[in-house]
Amino acid sequence: MEDSRPIRTYRNHADKGVAFPINQPMSLHITLWNGDSWATRGGRDKIDWSKGPFMSSFRNYKIDACVWRGNTWSCVQSSSTNWWNQNTFSSLTSKQRSSFNWVRKNYLIYDYCQDNQRFQNNLPKECNLPKY
Repeated sequence: MEDSRPIRTYRNHADKGVAFPINQPMSLHITLWNGDSWATRGGRDKIDWSKGPFMSSFRNYKIDACVWRGNTWSCVQSSSTNWWNQNTFSSLTSKQRSSFNWVRKNYLIYDYCQDNQRFQNNLPKECNLPKY
């Protein structure tokens, strides 16, 4: 979520053979890399490297998460502390879906699930499953 707008979803389809981080701690990383040849509408939109140096940072970043202490159960159980494990949060609301689709329509440049050339018309399994 960015400013309360979902900008990316990755639904848990582990039961259908799609890899999903279930029983391991997660962390947050940020990187900057050159996606000129593939992430910019097939290389049509070039990065203006003269605008560099490019910098990334997090400001006022707040996270509400389970602190990993080596015990999987404490983070996967549904409780008021682990509110995200409740059924209500297993999918986007209709308002969030609408907002998510708006973001995709107005800002998405590259979607690997539309890149038949890269995957030789054999898209990853998650591309044919519900996104939210």
